[in-house]
Amino acid sequence: MKKLFAMTLVFIILLSLAACGGKSETTQGKPGDSGQAKSQQTTSEQRSMPENTGEKGIVCVSYEAYDDAWGDFNKHITAQSGDHEIVSVHQSTAMPLELKKLNYLLPLSFLGQSQVSQGKFDVAMETGMLDAGWADDVVLTYDEKAGYLLKGTDTQGSSLEIKVRYDDKADSLRLEGYKDGALDMVFEYSKTPDGYAAQYYYEAVVDMVKFDAVYGLCTYRLIFAGTNGSCARFDNVSSEPDSIFGSIPDKQSFIEGATHWFTITDGEFTGKLDGKEF
Repeated sequence: MKKLFAMTLVFIILLSLAACGGKSETTQGKPGDSGQAKSQQTTSEQRSMPENTGEKGIVCVSYEAYDDAWGDFNKHITAQSGDHEIVSVHQSTAMPLELKKLNYLLPLSFLGQSQVSQGKFDVAMETGMLDAGWADDVVLTYDEKAGYLLKGTDTQGSSLEIKVRYDDKADSLRLEGYKDGALDMVFEYSKTPDGYAAQYYYEAVVDMVKFDAVYGLCTYRLIFAGTNGSCARFDNVSSEPDSIFGSIPDKQSFIEGATHWFTITDGEFTGKLDGKEF
């Protein structure tokens, strides 16, 4: 569904750019024309954008592969837990299901779509898609060492800033999301030989007191290969977790000490959710 949405936006932006291109041809060659100055600025910006290195080096392609694998694993957990009295009810305590994270992860479905459709990175097209599908007043820049920087304004008027680094050799990504200047989320994943390791760090509901939600900073960790793997959540953490960007964590120590966790192996569950061991 996300891929269809992104590709629809690609089509819309291509039509829009084609229309703009037709207009600019009628004003080409006029000294001091503002459209010409804008065109030169865009060309300058594009020079700092990443070169096309094949689908392996494209953020949206890599993220889609991770998201599809995580989605399949998630569906398997739901299917297998139907008759498990603990996992069927409490699995969400160890899984990053909060809608809030979509504010920051949605742009990953757009970054690089111009490379997929045109064979090269087009900053105008990328910015147009982000403006249409993510936030208002989007500014997109790229630095070879620091990676991508996205800035925009959400529907409530808050300032959003997203930093994305991608290591195509390791097939690993790190995202930092800021809201009104404050760190609001960290997301990382790394490809393993047969699956993925990932972690999310943000504020989530850790308790309910008299029907009032109690929030705390949490780290969610996933490590899975096909239909086998683990999900874990660490509640009320004091700082963001050690980075896994560009590296593969140890399967067992990655989830050690979690407040809530479960492992599924060949359809069988072990773990501890909401204080209940199984």
